[in-house]
Amino acid sequence: MPTSRSASIRLKLWSLAGVPVAGALLLAAMIVGEARQQAARAAGIGSIEDLAQLSSIMAKPLHALQKERAWTALVEGLEARPPEARDAEGERSAAPPLNRAAALLGARGQLHAARAATDESLAQLDAFLAARDLSGLPPRLARDLGEARAKLGGLGAFRGQADAKTVPLDGVLNVFGGINASLIRANAGLSELSDEGELLRRIQSIVAVHEFAERASRQHALLAHAFASTQFEPGAFKTLVTLMTEEQLYQEEFLANASEPARALYDAARSDPRVRRADDLRAAAIASTDEALAIDHDAWFDAQQGRVDGLAAIEQEAISGMRRAAAARVAETRRTVRDGVAVSAFVLLVSGALALVLVRGISRSLGVLGEAAAHVRRTRDYTTRARKIADDEFGALTDAFNEMLAGIQARDEVLENHRQNLEATVAERTSELEKRNGEMRLVLDNVDQALVTLHRDGTMEPVHSAAFERLFGVPARDEHFADRIADHDPRARAFLKMGWEAACDDFLPLEVVLDQLPKTLHREGRYLALGFKPILSGEGQFSGALMVITDVTSTIASVRESEQQHEYIHVFERAVRDRLGLVGFVNDTTKLVDAVSARATAEVDDVMRLVHTIKGNAGLWDVTSVARVAHEIESFVVEERALPSDEQIDALREVWLAFVGRVSVLLASTAQSSRADVGHEEIDALLEMVRQRRDPAEIERAIAAFRDERTEVRFNRMKDQAEPLARKLGKPTPDVRIDAGGVRLPAPRFAGMWQALGHVVRNVMDHGIERPEAREAAGKPSRGTLTLRSRMTADEIVIEIGDDGAGIDWDRVREKAAAVGLSVATRRDLEAALFAPGFSTAEQVTDVSGRGVGLGVALHECRRLGGRVEIDTDRGKGTSFCFRFPRAPSDAAGAPLSASPPPSSRRGSLTAAPPRGGSSPGVAPRSA
Repeated sequence: MPTSRSASIRLKLWSLAGVPVAGALLLAAMIVGEARQQAARAAGIGSIEDLAQLSSIMAKPLHALQKERAWTALVEGLEARPPEARDAEGERSAAPPLNRAAALLGARGQLHAARAATDESLAQLDAFLAARDLSGLPPRLARDLGEARAKLGGLGAFRGQADAKTVPLDGVLNVFGGINASLIRANAGLSELSDEGELLRRIQSIVAVHEFAERASRQHALLAHAFASTQFEPGAFKTLVTLMTEEQLYQEEFLANASEPARALYDAARSDPRVRRADDLRAAAIASTDEALAIDHDAWFDAQQGRVDGLAAIEQEAISGMRRAAAARVAETRRTVRDGVAVSAFVLLVSGALALVLVRGISRSLGVLGEAAAHVRRTRDYTTRARKIADDEFGALTDAFNEMLAGIQARDEVLENHRQNLEATVAERTSELEKRNGEMRLVLDNVDQALVTLHRDGTMEPVHSAAFERLFGVPARDEHFADRIADHDPRARAFLKMGWEAACDDFLPLEVVLDQLPKTLHREGRYLALGFKPILSGEGQFSGALMVITDVTSTIASVRESEQQHEYIHVFERAVRDRLGLVGFVNDTTKLVDAVSARATAEVDDVMRLVHTIKGNAGLWDVTSVARVAHEIESFVVEERALPSDEQIDALREVWLAFVGRVSVLLASTAQSSRADVGHEEIDALLEMVRQRRDPAEIERAIAAFRDERTEVRFNRMKDQAEPLARKLGKPTPDVRIDAGGVRLPAPRFAGMWQALGHVVRNVMDHGIERPEAREAAGKPSRGTLTLRSRMTADEIVIEIGDDGAGIDWDRVREKAAAVGLSVATRRDLEAALFAPGFSTAEQVTDVSGRGVGLGVALHECRRLGGRVEIDTDRGKGTSFCFRFPRAPSDAAGAPLSASPPPSSRRGSLTAAPPRGGSSPGVAPRSA
């Protein structure tokens, strides 16, 4: 069987033309099938005519059940009638009381006849349904009819109970009412057969008159029982009123949908004397106020039965009207089917004739074109021309085909002419290309920069500059550029890959992402500068980059040499003013560098404190070469939470020894460092003690105190450090207020503490004192105030560093501490969090602060000396850090000299005392 690709055009045309023919055949088949289905439904239940007949048959048991209910209620009422009761007629004629036995005998006979009529009508309904296929019933009709038949199954048991006098009135009403309601709903289910307006209206009319008659029948039974028993059963009166209301509603609905013949029958029934008599008796029952109803039950039964019979006649008229409407609908449907068959046959004939004409005409034109095309395909003879046999679109297609052949013939002639010169042209172009490639290779071999093109996936083009190969070797196929250029540095390699992935994500601006890639690389003693120039596709999408790597080793060496010269000049200027300070800086920092180099501790936090102190000291003395290396090591330790490598430690020791070598001339003479720093006021105080002939031991202690270092000297150094820090931070030079109190402290013992206090000063300058615009907005002078104070009591040495800045933002501290898992339950917890390693409220890390290390170093050194820290802060007014140390016996020599006799001394230990009044070890929301 040929496929759609291999089938001939004639076959395809016949297939195309056959579509309307097939459609017409399908339509005709559907119409014939519908007609057959209509015929099948006519043979069994499911046709409109048959269902109309079903409605008529269901009306018979409905009427029979209503009559049986009335007689059942009457019998029950007579059974319950008191023996002495009299009806209205008996009272007027003074006749003896009703012979209840005779009345019961007659009523039971009528009940027996009513039951027989009911059974006969039910048998007719069963016979009708048994002779037909019930599967064609509409769902609603089938459901309600099945429900009614199920309830009828219990009718025999109910009759037995009624005969045994065990059924109350409401039971009689409910049992017959349930069966009749199901039969009425089954009639309403006929509406599923059609959406035609007249037929639906007829069905609604039938249902309304059924409901109307059912309410009249229930009143018939209820009042028959009440009149026979001479009293209303409990709740019966309320039921009567409800039935009268419902009767009125269904009467209105019936009149709204009734046909003219049905309305005429209704009007005739209304004029029947029995109906008027029934209305009067019902009204008398409702109006009666006597305890016993004295109304003739036979009169009521006859009058109300006349009303029910009249409504039954109206029901038959409504059913007949529905059957007439259904017959008209069926006739219309059959006429439509006949017309559809005729139209289908006509369409089929026309479609077939049209398909024949079109296929023959198109097949002929296409056949000519196909023969010409096949001939050209076999012979490659482009001088062949197709014969034109029509002036329609196929004729135009034939002309186009012939023009195409002529064009191909002309092209072949031109190509034949060019073919003779093609080899020479190719050779010439190849030579030019080789020359250009040679020139490009010459450029790449002689350029000083390492150049290579990077693909979007991070792999490299095979073509690269010779400098790249000299620096990094020949890259492997599909090798990531980060693995090639940073194979020696895992950290740099990780940053390069992460940044490149961010560039490929197309989320952040490309310029921002490329700018955040590492810009320098230290490899085998060389400093390399990295640059990335993006390559975009035609649609503007990132497709790669040109990586430019420049060897800047000599440039950096020049910059470093210039920095070293600047360092030397600055240190020289500081040494002129404070030679002892330089000596102390070199000695203290040398000890720190030696401790890091010897790996004296394996704790990351301890190493971080040492390196942070080295960075802080170097920064305060403007030794940028050492501060830079220390900052790099600190960044590595903080980010990786690992100890620095041997290479990093060697770099720190090397740069420090280089600095010491440069300033060795300034340190050549150590005589100055062994001199005592004594002020004139101290000499005057000492002379006064001699004149007063004070205790020699006291004078000896005063002279021995000159060996200790004045805190004023350290405070002045802090002042010198604060001024360049302010310039670096873009703040005005602070107003530094010094109150040394004449205190001297042993230099060896407090050396580490003074270094740690430098971190506190840096913290104050960076985060404590606000910027000028913020201070002016708060009503403060633009210049901040830095207070440095020391004093000595009988038991303690106190060093205080304060400012008039913004104070501690405890909410900010609580937020940051909770974010890193620290306890924030109390104020003491918040203050303790400030000293936690790595805790900082700074938004970014700078070379001044932000690591969360400096204050931890200060607390560490304070505890080493057995001291404690107190914080006094006021939001918007400033913060004060108060460091308290217990006095050692040797500290007595460091007390301020006084011409008056010294007060009695009291000594004590405060190494671990709790903080006083709201202060505890902690720090304000600022970090060094």
